Amino acid sequence: MNYAPRTLREFSALKDILYGSDDATSPSSSHDSSGSKESRKDHITDKLLELLFASALPAADAVNGGSTMTDVAERLQDQKNRPAFSVPVMGRNFSRLNARIGVVFRLQFKIRRILIWRNPNHTFSALAIYSFLCLYPFLLILFPVVVVLFGFMVPAFVQRHPPPPSPLPSFPVPSEGPPLAEAREPRPVPELSRDFLMNMRDVQNAMDDFTHAYDKIVGTLTKPTNFKDEQYSSAVYLALLVVGAIMFVISPYLPWRHIFLVWGWAVVTMGHPKARRLLKSSHDMYVSPREHQLSNLFDAWVQKDIVLDELPEQRHVEIFELQRQKNSDVDEWDDWLFSAAPYDALSPQRASKQRPQGVRFLDEVLPPVGWKFGQNSAWKLDLRPAEWVLQRSVVGADVDNNSKWVYDTTLSGRRGEWRRRRWLRVCERHSAGEE
Repeated sequence: MNYAPRTLREFSALKDILYGSDDATSPSSSHDSSGSKESRKDHITDKLLELLFASALPAADAVNGGSTMTDVAERLQDQKNRPAFSVPVMGRNFSRLNARIGVVFRLQFKIRRILIWRNPNHTFSALAIYSFLCLYPFLLILFPVVVVLFGFMVPAFVQRHPPPPSPLPSFPVPSEGPPLAEAREPRPVPELSRDFLMNMRDVQNAMDDFTHAYDKIVGTLTKPTNFKDEQYSSAVYLALLVVGAIMFVISPYLPWRHIFLVWGWAVVTMGHPKARRLLKSSHDMYVSPREHQLSNLFDAWVQKDIVLDELPEQRHVEIFELQRQKNSDVDEWDDWLFSAAPYDALSPQRASKQRPQGVRFLDEVLPPVGWKFGQNSAWKLDLRPAEWVLQRSVVGADVDNNSKWVYDTTLSGRRGEWRRRRWLRVCERHSAGEE
C-alpha cells in the first residue's frame, strides 16, 4: 500500500515519530548558552529535513521493495526509545563506527587469504582445526576459550615480554623477568589518519559488495519463488516439497560429520588458484553448453505436468429488498431501497432510529471490492428465506414461504411496517492484472 502524508496532521505525527517531539528535543532552561546554541543549530537542521520530507517523501510500497504500514509501525515501535533521526547524530555515529570497524575488515581479509590459499600453511592449519571440529563437535565448546587464550592473551603477554632479538627466524619465546614494554590497549584510530581513510574505503567497497550480492540473490530467487509465473513457481515448490520430505526421512541416518568434513575441504580446495582455473575450464567445456538444454527440459516438464486450470473463486453476494407498508389498515407496500443489511427489529440502525442505507434500484448494486459479477450471472430471489432468518438469528420475524417475504411482527403478533426478501448473485474474484 502506498503511503505518503496527505494532511498536516498526518505529517506532524510522522515527524514526531521520526524526529521526536519538540518537548523531547528542545533545550532545557538549565542548559548553558553554548549547549542551547548547538541545540538550536540541530533543530534548524531538523526543520530543513522536515521540509524536505514534506515535499519529496517517497511513497514506496511493499511490492517495489518498500515497507507496508504495518512494518513501519512495528519498526518505529521497536525503536521508540532510540534517538530520533538526525544528520549530526548520523555523522557522529559514522565517524565513531569508521574509527573502530578496522578489526572487522582485518578479520575478513584474514579469512579471505585462507580461502584463496595466499599462505598454504595457514590454509592447512585452518582445515586441520575445521576437521577436528567436524569429527569432534564437542570441541566447539572449547573454541571460544582457545580464541581468548591464544588470540588475545598470549599475544598480549608476548607484547609485554618481547623475546630477545635473533638473526634467525624462531618461535617467539617470551623473555623472563619483569615486563619490558607497556601493555597495548586497542583504541579507535584517529580521524583523517591512514587507517581511518582505509576503513572508509573498505566501508565504501562493502556497501557496493552488499548491493551487488543483494541484487544477485534477489534476481536469482525472484522468478522461481514469487509466483509471477505460477507454473514455474509451482514446479519449484513441488520439487522442494519432495526434497524436503525425503531429507526429513533420511536425515537421521546420514553421517553429517563426514558430510560437513568433505564439503568443507571441497569448498576450500575450490578456492585454490589451480582448482579455480580447472573448474572454470570444465564449466566452459561441459556445463555451459548444456545449461540451455537442461533449462529447456525443465520448462518442458513444467508445461506438460504442471497444469493450472483452476476456475476463479466464486461466492454469492446478497442484497435485501426493503419495502415499507403504506398504511397499517391496507396491505399496500412502497418500494424503499436495496440494502446490505435486512434492517430487522434488532439491527443497530433500527435501535438508533436511523433510516436504512442502500440504493434505489437493483442495477445500482456493486460487487465487493476485489470481486466482479459472474459473466452469465443474474440476481436470483432466495427461495429459502427461513434459512437465512435462522442463520442471522433474526427474532420477531414472520416468514412467508409463498412470496418469500420476511415481515416484522409486533408484540401483539401482527405484522409490522417493514418487510424484506433476499436476492443473490454469483461473484468472481479479480485476477491481479484485471481492472
